[in-house]
Amino acid sequence: MKGITMSDRNAEIPNPAEEADAIRVTRPRAGVALVSIVSTPLGVLRHAVKRALWSALRRLETDPEVRCMVLTGSGKAFSVGSDIRDFSQDVGWLLENDYWEAGLNQAVEDARFPVIAACNGHTLGGGAVLALACDIRTASASAKFGFPEVKVGAFASGSGTQRLPRLVGRGRALDLLLTGRIVDAAEALSYGLVEYVFPDGELIEKTLAIAAGIAAYPGQITAATKRCVNAGLREGIRAGLALEQELRVRTGRGADAAEGRQAFLEKRPARFNVNEPKEE
Repeated sequence: MKGITMSDRNAEIPNPAEEADAIRVTRPRAGVALVSIVSTPLGVLRHAVKRALWSALRRLETDPEVRCMVLTGSGKAFSVGSDIRDFSQDVGWLLENDYWEAGLNQAVEDARFPVIAACNGHTLGGGAVLALACDIRTASASAKFGFPEVKVGAFASGSGTQRLPRLVGRGRALDLLLTGRIVDAAEALSYGLVEYVFPDGELIEKTLAIAAGIAAYPGQITAATKRCVNAGLREGIRAGLALEQELRVRTGRGADAAEGRQAFLEKRPARFNVNEPKEE
């Protein structure tokens, strides 16, 4: 999907406010950023919350020490999406809402580093679409997933109608989108909506372990892998293969490639991410 850039509507949305306290960023593991949505109620994604999350993501992208990000919620919810009490039929509001929601989701997909959604509870509506934009999804056993927008006279815009069928297939996607039904973590796993389900209380630690494992590998390699997969899915296999060829040469000449080979020959653990420059 083509991303929406911040410059597209700068004139229309001048320096909008953010709910900075709705987004909490910590560094619990080497190379890993944990970003928590703590807005109330239930991780609601008001415009100002979306803006704060997007800003946090941009700041992390400038830090070469961050090689994986975990996105989670707090309490009983990952996020239930937009607050219906904020909805308006005003054209300006509708366009602004689409800008921030679709733009944020695309920014997550396009992030330099892998992003893992740790779905700790209710993952609904725009919150579920945000999880779809992440590269990997984990869930607690009690988590619930759904796209109930149809029940309030809306639909899963902000890229939901495009991302969901790419993960679970057309039929299952339309089932979830047209009925608005809620599924539990076990059914979400069987659909391919999430990749892992962990016992309640273990979600964050288990997800951070996955993230730390990814962050221990060369940042240029994980970034290149993500870019190639996304390019192939968006633009077709020829585009993906062309990007593979380009990045294979670039990464193959790097310090981490030399270190990986040497460590293998010397039968020792590799020491990655020491001398590599920031991925552009």
